[in-house]
Amino acid sequence: MTTIPGHNLVIQQSGVAQEITHPTTTPKPSPEQAAVLQQAGEVLKNSTVQEFEESERLKLKKEKESLVAKQRKKEHKNKKRREDLEQDPDATGKLVDTII
Repeated sequence: MTTIPGHNLVIQQSGVAQEITHPTTTPKPSPEQAAVLQQAGEVLKNSTVQEFEESERLKLKKEKESLVAKQRKKEHKNKKRREDLEQDPDATGKLVDTII
């Protein structure tokens, strides 16, 4: 059994103990890396375009109108189909009057 000084690790090996290190703190980025990350964030922030509330409202209004139009079209189609079934005397579900 082998112990590594400075670390609370015990290793059992048959050969030579290999060096094992576990960093206790997370590595901090260098100042140059931090500056580059900050610049990239500023460029991204300045390059985004904010949308107006008007455009969102218009977009929602168009979507709503298209849904209403689809519903009206569907209702009209169903109504026409019902009328066709009502006019057809041989349709399923109709009683046939027979005189004998």
